[in-house]
Amino acid sequence: FQLWADLVASLVLCLCIATLSSAQLLDSSFMSDQELHQLRSRPDGVDPAFDCAARSFVFEYVNKLQGWRGATAMQQVHDSLELTTLCNQSALDQSSYAPVPDAPSLPRVETKFTVYVDSSSGSDEDGAVNAITSPFLTVHAAVLALREARNAQVEACIKPSCEDATVVLNGGKHRVTNTLVLDARDSHIAFVNAPGEVSVFTGAKAIKPTWSAYKVDSKNNIYVADLSHEGIRKVLGLRVGGRRGNPASYPNRDPETTLFPDGWVSNKDTKWKAPATPKTTPVYYQLPEPVLKDKTLFQNYAIGVNGTCEIFTPPVSYWCYDHPSGGGAFTFRQPSGMQLPKSEPLHKWSNPKGAHLAVWRPNHWASWFFEVDSVDDEGHVTWSKGGFQGARGADTGAEWYIANVFEELDAPQEFFFNETEQKLYFFYNGTGAPPADLMFEVVINNTLVSLQGTQAQPVVGNKFQGLTFRDAAITYLEPHGVPSGGDWGLARMGAVFLEGTEQTLIEQCLFTRLDGNAIMISGYNRDVNITHNEFVWIGDSAMAAWGYTAPLGQSDAFLAQYRAGVDGRNGEQPRRINVIQNFIHELGHFEKQVSPWFQAKSGQNLIQQNVYFNMPRAGVNFNDGFAGGTVFKENAGWNTCRESSDHAVFNSWDRQPFLTNVGQTPGTANLNPAYNLLERNLQFGNYGASMAIDNDDGSSFYYILENFEVYGGHKSNFGGHNKIRHGAINAFSKVYDEGACVRVESPSVAGYLDAYYNNTCIQSADGLAAYELRVCDPSNPSNITNMGVLHDNRIYNPSGNMTLLCGKETLTEAEFQATGSDKGTTVHKTPEYSVIIQWARNLLTVDPIPPPSTTMAQE
Repeated sequence: FQLWADLVASLVLCLCIATLSSAQLLDSSFMSDQELHQLRSRPDGVDPAFDCAARSFVFEYVNKLQGWRGATAMQQVHDSLELTTLCNQSALDQSSYAPVPDAPSLPRVETKFTVYVDSSSGSDEDGAVNAITSPFLTVHAAVLALREARNAQVEACIKPSCEDATVVLNGGKHRVTNTLVLDARDSHIAFVNAPGEVSVFTGAKAIKPTWSAYKVDSKNNIYVADLSHEGIRKVLGLRVGGRRGNPASYPNRDPETTLFPDGWVSNKDTKWKAPATPKTTPVYYQLPEPVLKDKTLFQNYAIGVNGTCEIFTPPVSYWCYDHPSGGGAFTFRQPSGMQLPKSEPLHKWSNPKGAHLAVWRPNHWASWFFEVDSVDDEGHVTWSKGGFQGARGADTGAEWYIANVFEELDAPQEFFFNETEQKLYFFYNGTGAPPADLMFEVVINNTLVSLQGTQAQPVVGNKFQGLTFRDAAITYLEPHGVPSGGDWGLARMGAVFLEGTEQTLIEQCLFTRLDGNAIMISGYNRDVNITHNEFVWIGDSAMAAWGYTAPLGQSDAFLAQYRAGVDGRNGEQPRRINVIQNFIHELGHFEKQVSPWFQAKSGQNLIQQNVYFNMPRAGVNFNDGFAGGTVFKENAGWNTCRESSDHAVFNSWDRQPFLTNVGQTPGTANLNPAYNLLERNLQFGNYGASMAIDNDDGSSFYYILENFEVYGGHKSNFGGHNKIRHGAINAFSKVYDEGACVRVESPSVAGYLDAYYNNTCIQSADGLAAYELRVCDPSNPSNITNMGVLHDNRIYNPSGNMTLLCGKETLTEAEFQATGSDKGTTVHKTPEYSVIIQWARNLLTVDPIPPPSTTMAQE
């Protein structure tokens, strides 16, 4: 590899400055009527009888998988599938479920050192180790006491001789307005709830406002309280009786329950200011070696630094390269301002500085946030911060809303905090002033617990069991980076943050009303187990794993400072992360480019038996193909892409190759990843999903085996290959187009082919192309590009007659098979829907992995 290092040292760096007019105002690009129409629970052209049969099976499968969670959780599943309201089925019989206590009682392992924390009656001065009658007041003091008791220097707790310890948190709210930071000295500590008690980590501070009337009339019930005595400089979020308060916004909206297009301005008179010239000079890298010989795109590692990427942290991105490839590809840029439409009934704003402007990127691939600097009398809005919440830029925005504007305080549950006067204004949803017993809490802290180790000195063996994590602050205006070549921009932050850990266990916890990411797994992590938790009402993503890489060789200090590059052999990535039996729903209240599980520069993970529903974008997202070796099996997802399009329940990209020793040639450096395995999952592609499983730009090396894909099929485009799909049921198939079982748009590279065989594909209607082979020669149909393994499938539609597209020409299946193609494939009339569901039932046999305790906290 010295040759490659020498080549890096001799890279030609292209230096240029983009010249973009900042004066031009551009028309915005809103979601089309057709796209809006697709954002429905039941896709067009689908027989309601089949759709309801499939929904009933989703419930049956989830009930088998996680029915142990009890009536409340299963009612949420039942409601999300609309089995009563859409399918006219009977209400769920909740009496068939055993009662579930408010908090788990987990098996407890006795340890040499135990401390107790009581947030109401404990004492940090009088607390003692191994003394249940002398609890500490704060978890911070308890950890410091354990350090002293164990005499745990950094080196001591790395060794196996480090004594285990336990922190028992009594019921109540443990306020961590200052982050609990654990390092290698704090290894082998278990943080657990007292048996059966609801023990809560919260990043919110309780306040006791004294309210006086501000604007109380027939339309308003606004009260004001002076918080100068509380020592609060910013109100990043408000909790009222445990629920989110709503920042004063236009249009009025509840972040938890408002679903696009409600709560967004789609006024076509909105104008956008053209992208500005960046302040820094861009630097473009494209490594000539190593190179992938098996792709027509994404063959080399390419990245841009600075220039339009200067808004990211660090300022590096594949999309800031001068010639990125892929669907709709262009170098990143973003609008530099906007003009409010005069036809919109906005109030007159006296001081909008600091307001938060949320904007959909055109096509709804992501949403942006900007912090407003000024708004002039003509409605010109300026900003100098934001727009980094997605990796794919655009010249304009689309739909938008604005929050944190005093004059827009005009709806119940809205609030506004005047930072200069230290006054909190609140529109109470009731008669008179807010009652004295109504709890108000100000959200202050965005990271509740942070484990901070290194690969050399990791934090080892920590456990978090039976706890509730809630009320972490917004992070959408905190620094964001671009993890790799996928579409995401991401804050490397989470309410629970892990970096440099081994054998961390997060088990039977409840994550709720966290305004950023719930869990961030950053850099070096090994054997993290996240099992049997619930994630609900999450502002951004539930779980994200994001590693670091390095330049090839030691010569490129410039790129090395950003911990970026083609070389992933340094081990600074999350690997062997096990995500099992989690229940994930209601997320993406703020940022919209979010998922229950996201990974970038991470591999060899296990994602198994998770249930996820109700979110704005994809359910699971692989931002790249780094290392591969991830197993995704027995999961169930539906109601994804509820506010967006051109995505799926599962999504992947692979536009940037990375060098690892665990790819196609284990033990030897290789750019190609090991195969990822997608096996026996239930993926229900309704709302804006274009299919059930979307292996997008460059995605390669996937075994896709025996999945039940409702409204899905096989996709291959933009240089992807070696996606081996067999044993699937593609029910009422769709790959962008209704009826498509297979859609292939990529030319082949010798020896690297996709496969679609022994699958069952049911089309919703006659006359729909079952195969869309875009790179296909009608004079020689056997030349069907990278769909080189195509045989023994069973195609069903009402007439029992099948057609396909070869290039632009329509062929019958008989004509296609006469060329020697698609041997063994048969065509049949659509069976009874009960037969299809029985096929799915036979396919998705599963042995649920039970929790250690069948008692689980419920939201």
